Amino acid sequence: MHVSADSLIATLRTRGMRVTAPRRAICEVIAAAHAEHLTAAAILEAARARSDAKIDPSTVYRTLDALEGAGTLTHSHLGHGASVYHLADEAAHQHLICSSCGRTFELPEKDVRAFLDDITAGSGFVADPTHFAVSGLCAECAATSR
Repeated sequence: MHVSADSLIATLRTRGMRVTAPRRAICEVIAAAHAEHLTAAAILEAARARSDAKIDPSTVYRTLDALEGAGTLTHSHLGHGASVYHLADEAAHQHLICSSCGRTFELPEKDVRAFLDDITAGSGFVADPTHFAVSGLCAECAATSR
């Protein structure tokens, strides 16, 4: 199911936020990006490009926080850079980052579930596979490094 800008705007309204031109532009960027992983800076830049309104970075962060608090948006940490945001309607997945070429790969949660279940069984700790990335070498980079 694809989340529309209108549904993101409705979510902001239910959280008691006024829907301003900057917030509308931010929601349009997020909805249009759908499966992409965008930083707050990239969202700000794209929102400024699609709106004549002055958009402050704090507006982007408050909007992202509200959408994440409502469960509509999630954020992940992909290595040492800024957090990235994406719609929560995607299936849960683990991020794999190649430390050589920088490419990002998505691994369905089911493919790491046994590993996570072993962690929980041994320690009681319940890991969130969507929040962090695993770094290493992609198949191409691993093959050339041998």
